[in-house]
Amino acid sequence: MDKGTFKVVKGMMLAVMGGSMLLLSPFSFSADTEKAVVAAAQPKAQAKSWQEFQSVPGKCSMKFPVEPEHVSEKMSMPEEGYDLKYDAYISSTDPKTIFMLLIAQYPDFVDERFAHMSLEAFLNGILTHNPGNQLIFADLILVQGHEALDFFIRSGSVYFKGRAMMVKNSLYLMAMECEVQNYDETHYNTFVNSFALSK
Repeated sequence: MDKGTFKVVKGMMLAVMGGSMLLLSPFSFSADTEKAVVAAAQPKAQAKSWQEFQSVPGKCSMKFPVEPEHVSEKMSMPEEGYDLKYDAYISSTDPKTIFMLLIAQYPDFVDERFAHMSLEAFLNGILTHNPGNQLIFADLILVQGHEALDFFIRSGSVYFKGRAMMVKNSLYLMAMECEVQNYDETHYNTFVNSFALSK
């Protein structure tokens, strides 16, 4: 699986909510996150049913096809004057289909009052980073009372479909990347619709 989309999305996600709300230069995945993506894509025994996973950071739960690989990192953002923490959970149904939940935690002064602008900047960042990215659709919706963005992107022979949402000072990205011929709407819906915030 081409890991390029994950690099772009993670970079755009972290860039979306700089102190001035302007996109910053994309970041690349760390070596640990690269390893987690590769490990998640390795063939594994297929689960009989999707497994619910609880994330302490971000206080949420979500179903994955198999137990996800987990990476937690803190990135220093000296120009903005704060550190940004993110947790990535990566799982797969096969080597050509990867599911990811990425939770970025921003400082307390960043909140969802700017969700609409942040989500649009997030999408624009993905699209402009790679001229080969073609937007199939994008819709702003409400999920559990929070503004969210559903999007579907094609880049060559790869689909990238997901949902990004802002809750207080946390940005959640739930996404599936797969080869076009491996696209499975049922698996995608099982994944995205299983997301639940802890009460």
